[in-house]
Amino acid sequence: MEGSRETTMETVLVKALSFILIILCAYALKRAGVFCKEDNRIVMKLILNVTLPAAVVAGFSGYTRDLSLVLAAFLGFGLNIVMMVAGYLAAFRKSREEQTFNIVNYSGYNIGTFAMPYLQSFLGNTGTIVASIFDAGNALMCTGLTYAFAAGFCGKQVERGPGAFAARLFASVPFDAYGIMLVLYMLDVHLPEPVYRIASAFGSGNAFLAMFMIGLAFELKLERDQVRDVVRALIIRFGCAAVFALGIYYLTPWSRTVRQTLALIVFAPVSAMTVINTQRCGGDTEKAGVISSLSILTSIVVITLLVIRWNLS
Repeated sequence: MEGSRETTMETVLVKALSFILIILCAYALKRAGVFCKEDNRIVMKLILNVTLPAAVVAGFSGYTRDLSLVLAAFLGFGLNIVMMVAGYLAAFRKSREEQTFNIVNYSGYNIGTFAMPYLQSFLGNTGTIVASIFDAGNALMCTGLTYAFAAGFCGKQVERGPGAFAARLFASVPFDAYGIMLVLYMLDVHLPEPVYRIASAFGSGNAFLAMFMIGLAFELKLERDQVRDVVRALIIRFGCAAVFALGIYYLTPWSRTVRQTLALIVFAPVSAMTVINTQRCGGDTEKAGVISSLSILTSIVVITLLVIRWNLS
């Protein structure tokens, strides 16, 4: 038994180390001038339009339908709202600009380009399915609703109406993939096996590209007076995540694997959209970038420790 546990721990650590080395490799190549920060946009386009949607489709191969999992989409939506409120309260006595910054940067979960490829390596298709359903609700907030609320809160003009929001939402290829596969999942319709195999071939590079993109985007430029804000944001973010994880693991009726998956997901970094939305709201993008980068490092450590604790591999 002890030997099996050591083997599992070694497997987990090797997988985690491989992801960290990919991130460091990309960061080193950027520092050496082989790549520049702007190149991460090209990699992101490749991920969002090719490898991530393909990985989502491949992840639904051979599933057994459980309609209770649809509630995970509402969980993804609801936790975003909770974190928006937490961000606002953390800056309750501060300026409207700081409150807006917190609303944007405390909420959102980076599922597609971090949690999903990371979890898929440990939990296989179960991790992909649960993460996809959770991200369907999460994407509603990250893609438009969080920015719409924050922009209105700080007085920015934003295109309103369900038509404009739907256009932005369905322009997201990953969200379209989530939506289509979720409908098929609810109807218990399976695609032909060759479709899953082809999708798997396209999606096999998703984890590498996702970690490589993180390395290209990684930044740690921070002024001394910003340190307190960043530390407070991370403490509140991951403190709330710990509470969510405990509640999900001990209070929800799902199977142990699903509860573990969702408990891991809530420790995902902040959404990749936070820096973009911060810029659109006229906020401090450098501080937002540091929060995003440090949340990635924290997520890797916390999720890896939990995977070891639960003997997942």
